[in-house]
Amino acid sequence: MKLLEELRRFIQGVKAAMIENAVGSLELEYKELDTVFLLILIGSLAGIIPIPPVLAVDILPLLRDEIHLLEDRAYRGDDVIGDLFSSLGGEW
Repeated sequence: MKLLEELRRFIQGVKAAMIENAVGSLELEYKELDTVFLLILIGSLAGIIPIPPVLAVDILPLLRDEIHLLEDRAYRGDDVIGDLFSSLGGEW
């Protein structure tokens, strides 16, 4: 009986770890997609024209959070090793 209880707790722990890993991967992907979206919009203001500049200017006020994200990425741009370890998960 004790063995079954330990096996059940082990399986629940593995399930919780898999869910946590999946959520972390989705959060990382969300940040990457936010960055790409922001670069597409700001790129049109810098001369790279993936969308019409009029649309980029209309959408720009709605992107306050994404602009802060881009600034954070630019600030941390030199820390490639830190980004690599943070993408691996865990507390380093």
